[in-house]
Amino acid sequence: LPAAAQGSYPDKPVRIIVGFPAGTGPDIVARLLAQKLSETWGNLGVIVDNKPGAAGLIAASEAARAAPDGYTLMLGETGQLSIAPSSYARLPYDPAKDFLPVSQVVTSDFMLLVNPQKVPARNVKDFVDWSRKQKDGMFMATFGAGTPGHFGAYMFGDAVKLKPEAVHYKSTGDAMSGIFGGDVQGVFASAGLSAPNVKSGKLLALASTGAQRTPVLPDVPT
Repeated sequence: LPAAAQGSYPDKPVRIIVGFPAGTGPDIVARLLAQKLSETWGNLGVIVDNKPGAAGLIAASEAARAAPDGYTLMLGETGQLSIAPSSYARLPYDPAKDFLPVSQVVTSDFMLLVNPQKVPARNVKDFVDWSRKQKDGMFMATFGAGTPGHFGAYMFGDAVKLKPEAVHYKSTGDAMSGIFGGDVQGVFASAGLSAPNVKSGKLLALASTGAQRTPVLPDVPT
């Protein structure tokens, strides 16, 4: 912002790369950010460029190849920056060397969701007990391999001595369709994505991953 005040930067449109489709949580955050930056920079264009796929790795790879001139930004998330380096033997980018952090924009707790019409559990204990009785096992939806929801499913399984079967969907919408249709038993989704579905009664939140209850769903235990 000091550079912007001096009139030296930016003097052309800035691009924000997002590794997830339009309408998802990261996309909404990026568009809100783009709007505020555009206003700050005198309505200079700030473009949100969606590059979905491979749990954000496609977007991160493109951002890493971009000219280091400040005109290509990336809304990075946990999967791209923290999980991927420990999950892949080879990555087309190095988070520590190829990116310079500018600011933390948002944090989000995740909610363990079930479809109350398909799963007769009303708390975590009931869900675990019910899952143990299913001969086919516990199927958990994810928004892609290597995403926080993917690791959340396995961490939850380790904690309750169950081995979940992760079902990787191409998009958030596909994963939510899977749980609505009963193809999977549960999913870890961000509080922002969870809240409308929980408040409408379509899904039930059994627990939050946060250390404290989230204000958007204050009745859900941690």
